[in-house]
Amino acid sequence: MKAISLAASVALLGGTAWLASGATGAYFSDTHAGAISGTVGNIHVATYGGSGANGTNLAFSNLLPGAAQTVSLNYTNTGSDLQDVFIVFNNATALSALNNLGTYGEVHLSANGTAIFDSANLNDHLAPAHCLSFEPSGCWPLKTQYLLASNVAPGVTGSFSFSFNYPGKLKGQAPVGAPAPMWNSYPLSDQFTTVAGDGSGSGLPYQIVATQHGITPGN
Repeated sequence: MKAISLAASVALLGGTAWLASGATGAYFSDTHAGAISGTVGNIHVATYGGSGANGTNLAFSNLLPGAAQTVSLNYTNTGSDLQDVFIVFNNATALSALNNLGTYGEVHLSANGTAIFDSANLNDHLAPAHCLSFEPSGCWPLKTQYLLASNVAPGVTGSFSFSFNYPGKLKGQAPVGAPAPMWNSYPLSDQFTTVAGDGSGSGLPYQIVATQHGITPGN
């Protein structure tokens, strides 16, 4: 009887070790294979209404004091996603030359029929002898960029208009036979901001920039 009990004990001990090892010798499983895929969206904007390769060149003609002129441009979201559309005045020297007009220039900017900037005092020189602060009722220079539209869906079209006026107090004109002066020549000797890399010229360079919704140009 003792021999049989010893054998049984050894067998039982071996079974306990087998269970403790966790090795059952077989297990159940079920596998399903798949793959992660997707497409990458894009942000594109088309412009038209002006001249030049991108349809973005706009021009005033024979500006006279007290007679405002307006130029306009259309844009369309030709991308696959919602986008924000900005106008960016990317030449700081040209922008400062325009703002240097102070009360001798008036600018109105609208987007999709809604005014987003109006100023009859463009002075951008923040100093006691010029402007103590920038506010719509006082010195209000044109800034570097403005949001034209937000959350523009694919296929949707919008527009902006830029108006300029010399006030009636502007005096002096080119002599008879002299070439017509160009609008907003830059740089000027007394303007507040000059960036060497901007070069020289006339007019006001700008860009229409489309971004992902919520992203501002330059970020």
